[in-house]
Amino acid sequence: MSMSAPRIFIYTGGRAPFVPFVVVDQSVTSISASAFERNHNLLGIHIHHFVDTIETHAFCLCSSLTIMLMLGVKNVEYSAFYACFGLSSVEFGRDLETIGESAFDQCNSLRNIKMPNVLRIGLRAFQDCAVTELDLPLGLEVVEGQAFGGCQSLTRVSMPLKGGMIQGGAFVGCSRLVRIDLIGGIHDFVSSLHLEEWRNTMKAEISRINEDLPLINVGEVDKTRVIQEWMQSVLDRAEHYKGEHYALLKEGMTILELAVWGAKIVEAEKERDDNDDDKSTAATSSVSLEENLSEKLKIDNDGDNDGDDEWRWRFRQQQRGKSLANVVIHNVLPYLMCTKLDHE
Repeated sequence: MSMSAPRIFIYTGGRAPFVPFVVVDQSVTSISASAFERNHNLLGIHIHHFVDTIETHAFCLCSSLTIMLMLGVKNVEYSAFYACFGLSSVEFGRDLETIGESAFDQCNSLRNIKMPNVLRIGLRAFQDCAVTELDLPLGLEVVEGQAFGGCQSLTRVSMPLKGGMIQGGAFVGCSRLVRIDLIGGIHDFVSSLHLEEWRNTMKAEISRINEDLPLINVGEVDKTRVIQEWMQSVLDRAEHYKGEHYALLKEGMTILELAVWGAKIVEAEKERDDNDDDKSTAATSSVSLEENLSEKLKIDNDGDNDGDDEWRWRFRQQQRGKSLANVVIHNVLPYLMCTKLDHE
């Protein structure tokens, strides 16, 4: 009498038997190449957080598989889920780095894709899937050619603004794609621009893609190229206004600094004039202080010398103050002013 395979199979690596339900053992960190390939009976598999790699063809042609939850997976390799016709939902965690070439190619029931983080989406990774809306994460670096090619139900994509991120044909054949939403710092940048005219121009340029996409005849023009050109245009315009904004701020700072230095010079000149008016009085006071100090120093050593230190300190402070004021007024301020003007 033959024994039938257990209904729930504990997967410990290698090639698995054709069973409907699988639980991956805690010792496993990767699903082996072709482990469940062509298992049309596979309905569900529990993958724990320590599994970080789905190897080549691991679930290829598992036509009955419907949902995949892979919260610890970092890399999905070549054709790992190729032609899983019943697969409708996949969800990854924040550790995801790479979706390999043709990983979900021909999964034509796949409507729900959750990737809170991914760095690279490979060639034909989601080709001919049924996804309707796509949220690409801020950390995304590359979307390779035909990654979402032929996704005819795709209507909206949100993505970061990065030059060269979208490669040729990434959205070829996406006939219903009519909206692109940018995420990330571009909106804060626009809000920070100094002139309203600049802000309005940038907003109009960002919105332009959603006016152009619905008008494109997919049979004649690849929407990918239109998206690429638009993204580069937004980046170029942002760079232009960044330079204009910096120049405007620099000009304002220069005017402010010159005004401050000018005020300091006027104040210094006024103080110098006041000092000239009081020169006689200051000289008399200085002589008087020196005479008093000299007289004080002549006091008999047996007398009361408690005030000697105070007199010496006052005399030295007066001399230092006069010397420092002259140096600053006559040398430092004019030098700084000339240096500032030379730089400008």
